[in-house]
Amino acid sequence: MHEKNIAFFEQEQFNKVIEYRFTPDQILKEYVKEYLIVEATDSACLETLPSSSVSLNYILNGSITIKQTQESKMSLPKAFAFGIARTSLHFEFSKSTTLFVIILNPGVASSIIKTPINDFYEKYISFDDIFNSNQLAYLNEIFSSYSDYEVLIKRIEKFLLLEILYTHTDDIIKEAIIEIINSQGSVSIKTIIDKLPVSRDSFEKKFRKQVGTSPKKFSNIVRFRNLFENKDKIGTLTEIGLNAGYYDQSHFIKDVKVITGKKPSSILKTID
Repeated sequence: MHEKNIAFFEQEQFNKVIEYRFTPDQILKEYVKEYLIVEATDSACLETLPSSSVSLNYILNGSITIKQTQESKMSLPKAFAFGIARTSLHFEFSKSTTLFVIILNPGVASSIIKTPINDFYEKYISFDDIFNSNQLAYLNEIFSSYSDYEVLIKRIEKFLLLEILYTHTDDIIKEAIIEIINSQGSVSIKTIIDKLPVSRDSFEKKFRKQVGTSPKKFSNIVRFRNLFENKDKIGTLTEIGLNAGYYDQSHFIKDVKVITGKKPSSILKTID
């Protein structure tokens, strides 16, 4: 998997934001990709990359709204989970807002969240709808009484360990996720299924339930994110697309326009 999860498109607004990233404890690395803390020193509009995994979010200070249409905005709850998203999402941070994010690895959210993961594809869901009263009280106490970020993470990790202690994820789905990521999203779903002792219908049903979307859409998100996470992301547009796993430039350009509404040249660094 990639060394760094890139959450936002790089843009001028980002100079108003400070990022802190923390690596999970070794025992939790199978479940947690990383912890991300975003501090908005001033009001800022941030656009996310499509996400290949579920995140657990808590607004420590300030407020955040999500842009739904050109005219419509909605305030996010203080604590919420966000599902996998194939499109880029637009958020507005108020001045002095701090957001704490637990970025989970693909396919493991069902170990912590009992609500079907595919129910909130490209949507958010409040903690009130995924945790019971005891869990909510524990989480609220953790977030309201921390002294610094490292202490906060240590306490959150205790909570996560308790939640996943007796859970199990399907190894078949886990293997499929790894193969999709290692192939940069270019392996065919048929190739994956041919190696597995399961029918296509059964595999896709299990995949959607555990990962949050279909294998095809997940592969598409992985491939798109490679445009930004790939170490060889500077070059001509054709080179960037091929290095990310696209077969041809036209497919790559179409994908960027559908997902972001922008031309590749406006969001990727290129050389002549």
